[in-house]
Amino acid sequence: MHEAAPANAPMVIDRAPTEPETEPGRRWSRRLYPAAVGAALGLGLFAVGFRGILDDGHITMAYAQNLAEHFHWGLTRYRTSNTATSPLNVWLIALGILITGSGTVGVGLVLVGSTTATAVWLSAVARRAGLSPLVLPALAVGMLVTSPLFASTIGMETFLSIAVLTGVARYAMAGRPVATGLLCGFAVLTRPDLAVPAAVLALGLLVLASTCKVQTTGVVVGVGLATVLPWHLLSWVVLGGAVPDTYAIKSAAGSFAGGDTFFTGPWHMIHAWTHATLLVAVPLVVALAGVAWWALSRPRPAAARLAFAFAAAGVAHWLAYAAVGVPPYHWYYCPAVGLLCVSAAVTVTALGSRIAVLATVLFIGLTAGSQLAGPVPWVEPVIYGNWGTPAQYAAMGRAVGTEVPKGAPVAGYGEVGALAYYCDCDVVNDPFADRASAAPIIADRYEKAGRLGRWLLDLNYAFNDRRQPPTRPQYQLVYTRGPGPGWRVDGPAIGQGHIELVPAG
Repeated sequence: MHEAAPANAPMVIDRAPTEPETEPGRRWSRRLYPAAVGAALGLGLFAVGFRGILDDGHITMAYAQNLAEHFHWGLTRYRTSNTATSPLNVWLIALGILITGSGTVGVGLVLVGSTTATAVWLSAVARRAGLSPLVLPALAVGMLVTSPLFASTIGMETFLSIAVLTGVARYAMAGRPVATGLLCGFAVLTRPDLAVPAAVLALGLLVLASTCKVQTTGVVVGVGLATVLPWHLLSWVVLGGAVPDTYAIKSAAGSFAGGDTFFTGPWHMIHAWTHATLLVAVPLVVALAGVAWWALSRPRPAAARLAFAFAAAGVAHWLAYAAVGVPPYHWYYCPAVGLLCVSAAVTVTALGSRIAVLATVLFIGLTAGSQLAGPVPWVEPVIYGNWGTPAQYAAMGRAVGTEVPKGAPVAGYGEVGALAYYCDCDVVNDPFADRASAAPIIADRYEKAGRLGRWLLDLNYAFNDRRQPPTRPQYQLVYTRGPGPGWRVDGPAIGQGHIELVPAG
């Protein structure tokens, strides 16, 4: 019979029986097995997908390369920019470049590190919730790495996002507000919008279970702010915006050219990538069905609270993005989809049914098999909307770097990541690389904002001189559909095109 907790106990946390803390060998083994599973799954994905890094992934790689080689924050080394939405991802890839000398290998190290951390932290979460510490991480990470959505975002911060959010859940379940606040800070440094799901997880798994809710909230918020403020203050004063310019650039557009918004994006994806989108949707249906089942169950174990928290965090992130009104870039859905995948894995593991686990394993195998049916390594991932393949962009970028003088201003053609990474030229007339080109878009965002929105924009850009004159390019890259001179590119969504380098008019 358990004794009642003392009146001054700070937390009330459901705990599953764990091995005695005096057995270090068993502690290491229970971390080693999930770590090995997470690392193997991440390495397997990288082995088949390393050639399929999308153009926005190369934006992050270009920032990381400039940071590692020139200690400079910019998409190119010739001018400062503030369009990297994930500083933590940039820092980690830059560290990988310093160690290995390769941006692609740096991306792989971050990917494998993220899946490993996710598996280890989910194993700890599983023990707290009375679940199998091997089955839960294997199912969750297995669904993530085989998801056509996640597999199509190598190089971006999607896997890192789920890792840090899982870390929030791990330390919140353990009743550790300092560590929870630290991981919440890391979540914001991974993407500012991850503050929403991180707050939901901290509230649902830590604050509501605490007997000192105000004090616990204060510790989490205080540690989180102490973690993120140094970078955001530096970005605000030195880079000209506490929030990257990407927010204004993306939210000013609001939709794709065809009118698809973040809210209607799933319908767009179903039409564009029907089979892949249906496979992405299956774990989401399982997660939501599991939440409904848990809601009707009595009594509710710790696993129910865990499934609720991950599902609520995912839905909250989706609602926040829908409210902001951004175009439906497929990687924007990854935090919501990933958190719902973890929720589905919690429910399946909690069922304790071999049939349910086997069905999930078969689904993971089916999803993986559908992406391994073609050439391996991939030419491009399943969900891919760029105008050319990564290999074509890399060849074009290197060629441009040899044909124009080093540092010569080159006007971009509409997609900038691979060009900036491979060319070593001064890319202008592109808002992600050239702040003068971002100024009209920021002005448009001002026009669309209300009184509060304009005040926030004024605050964000208090140290930003948006009156910089545009740089006159010496060369212009022009993309045109169909065959033609220059470099041939083939986009699976729009067909053949060509990119031509011409003197700027």
